[in-house]
Amino acid sequence: MRLAVIGPPQDVHVRRWGEALRAAGAEVLFVGVEKAPPDLTPYYCIGPPVEKPTFWIFWQRRRALRAFLVAQRVDLAHPIHLTPSGVWVWLSGFRPYLPYAMGADVLEYGPKRPALRRSWSLQSASPSLLLYLRTFLRRNLMPALLRATLRQSLAVVADNYELSFTCKFFTKTKKIIELPAGIQVASRAEFERRGILVGRGTTYLYQADIILEGVRRYLAEGGQQPIYWLRGLYSPHPTLLRQIRQLGQEYKNRFYFFENILSPVRLWRLWQEVAAFISAPVYDGYSYAVAEGRLAGSLPIVNAIPAHLEILTHGYNAYIVEPFTAARLAQALHEVEEWLAGPPFWAGPNAEWVQRFSDLAQAAHWFLRFVRENLLPLRRNGGYSSGG
Repeated sequence: MRLAVIGPPQDVHVRRWGEALRAAGAEVLFVGVEKAPPDLTPYYCIGPPVEKPTFWIFWQRRRALRAFLVAQRVDLAHPIHLTPSGVWVWLSGFRPYLPYAMGADVLEYGPKRPALRRSWSLQSASPSLLLYLRTFLRRNLMPALLRATLRQSLAVVADNYELSFTCKFFTKTKKIIELPAGIQVASRAEFERRGILVGRGTTYLYQADIILEGVRRYLAEGGQQPIYWLRGLYSPHPTLLRQIRQLGQEYKNRFYFFENILSPVRLWRLWQEVAAFISAPVYDGYSYAVAEGRLAGSLPIVNAIPAHLEILTHGYNAYIVEPFTAARLAQALHEVEEWLAGPPFWAGPNAEWVQRFSDLAQAAHWFLRFVRENLLPLRRNGGYSSGG
């Protein structure tokens, strides 16, 4: 089966999932509009590479995308993220396609959208009137495109239940499959554990401002666990980056900020060395970072969003902070110190769950089986034709 995995080539979700499908037996082409990293093959850029593509770019290159997919005899277009990749495929007219929906794809536009200040499109930028206006327009125009994209797809894969539920807000008749893409399950070594990791980056979408103030209070009140903060995959918000650097100067031996992105090997070791980690996005799908931390045996300290409540239980395999305020987080970190002094009761349940339900290779095999069982019969019965 020849699949076109469509999305930004530097995106970790696109790369991991596409490579897992290839390992499971599919012939995979990576397709996008941006410059490809040298280690991603085969990658095809539709038109000249664009550093920061806009909706206008996808509109202009919709016909070129369809012509390319037809010429390559692609059996299935598989856009990763509904926005913008899924919408781009829908605009192209190529059929069949099956999108993979993740957190910001739908939740930014659904009925429980976050405050504008914490929008996905504003997470790494200083606010301006123009950016607020663009975000406001996206929120009000995108739902119509999402409805059309979902309506004509073969099916929809969503990486957690909350996304599945929200997809149904846009289309009530489409087959929606919940499938956490999962992680590459790795062996775990035993290290001396100490410290709390903030691993989701430095943006407002991940509530880094609240976490920062909570951590500041915890350290000022004599908290014993050192804090490690990762830069994250997304560009840090300038204001938050400046505040984090100042905190590092104030608590040089208790607060550590990793300015550079860590290699996968170094990151996996860090997960195994820390005793706990904090993850508190405004909304989320199924998180790779949370899965990696759980598999490594680190205690999840999370907010009470549906994506977390679906897989975590306070006092059993996580510490859930509700309401998620700076004062409550500081209090939680002090209480977590007592948990960390005893046996890690959360480690076994978390690792077992991830190994059973969040294995990337297993998910890729299941996905391909679903496609073969549902796509090929449609092809034989004339339900879909390549490119039209």
